[in-house]
Amino acid sequence: MENSGLMTSNYNSTIPISIFNTVFNCLNDNRVTIDTRRAVYHRLQSEIADENLINMKNRLVEFSKLKAGWDGYGEALPISPKAIKNTEQILSACRPSTLTEWRVFPNVNGTILLELENAAISIGDDGFSYWFEADGKDFGEEYVNFSVDNVVTAIKKINSYV
Repeated sequence: MENSGLMTSNYNSTIPISIFNTVFNCLNDNRVTIDTRRAVYHRLQSEIADENLINMKNRLVEFSKLKAGWDGYGEALPISPKAIKNTEQILSACRPSTLTEWRVFPNVNGTILLELENAAISIGDDGFSYWFEADGKDFGEEYVNFSVDNVVTAIKKINSYV
């Protein structure tokens, strides 16, 4: 495989190899102080988190354009504008680092799904539900009244377990 000089990451970003090599060398160079290495590491984490948040917001714009039957089976509802607005409020209320590993998807019932490998939050017009697995056990709630604070609390709870 030909090296194009670019590295792709799980965050749908493209990082030039030269920058990746510079960061990698800095993090592994014993001549660089631990404080500098930590600063570089945290800056890189921040850049990735910011990019993920931007991608999530862009996807919400795409979801707003989905018509009935978008799932290919003709059964999916269009995504509710209020569910999109609710999700936008959640994304704006969270620090990017809180959502680094989260992904956003449309749900066939017209809601928005925030998802991790072992967790999901379904955001609707007036409520949300969440589920996560930790230590082989399932946790969550089937319906919680929507408020940004309630959802952010659920995200933080999930992040602390998963």
